[in-house]
Amino acid sequence: MLPLDRGESSSGEDVSSSFSHEENTKVEKEFSGEPQISAAPGDDVILPCRLDSEEDLQDHMVEWTKLEIEPDPAGRRFVYLYLNRKIMNEFMMETFIQRVSLNPDGLKRGDVTLKIRKVTFQDEGTYRCIIPGLNHRETVHLVVDPHRVTAPTMETSPDPGGEQTNTMSSYSRPALWIGLGVFLSSIFSAVLVCIFQKRRQKKLLNCLRPGPL
Repeated sequence: MLPLDRGESSSGEDVSSSFSHEENTKVEKEFSGEPQISAAPGDDVILPCRLDSEEDLQDHMVEWTKLEIEPDPAGRRFVYLYLNRKIMNEFMMETFIQRVSLNPDGLKRGDVTLKIRKVTFQDEGTYRCIIPGLNHRETVHLVVDPHRVTAPTMETSPDPGGEQTNTMSSYSRPALWIGLGVFLSSIFSAVLVCIFQKRRQKKLLNCLRPGPL
């Protein structure tokens, strides 16, 4: 088992209580100036959290929580929890388990940015990222806006670039046939010229050849 960060514990009680002192935080006052991410329902969102350095965080504890909600009936309060090089699903709220992830390569470079897939209105709120062993924390506010237009994807909408390419191809077909005809005509003309020249040379040689004595 890998060593824990300074001041960390692998026990469920200690992990679950690491934010107990923040239960009564006045979110609207403390985080009024924090970054805000806007998304439409069903979007995938990126909540940034990274060190100024590119320190390897694979052996550190990484916590993501949502400050406005209470622990679920099983006492789980984490949106995401990474410890001992593992994702600790047993401490994560069930609604997030299948929808959240970190970039493994980012962990090696001090980047613990969280991705949440297919956000819902219930996901709106203030999220906090903490790396306890380095005393690093960041917060970001997620707004789920029903009036925001979801960016089109390859799966849900036709590719305008592909459509344009097809249109251009259809317009270029006549030109292609014309060009091919001109090319073949040029070759045919060159062959005729070559044959004519050879016949002319042959006649010239016959004229120059001395006759029988």
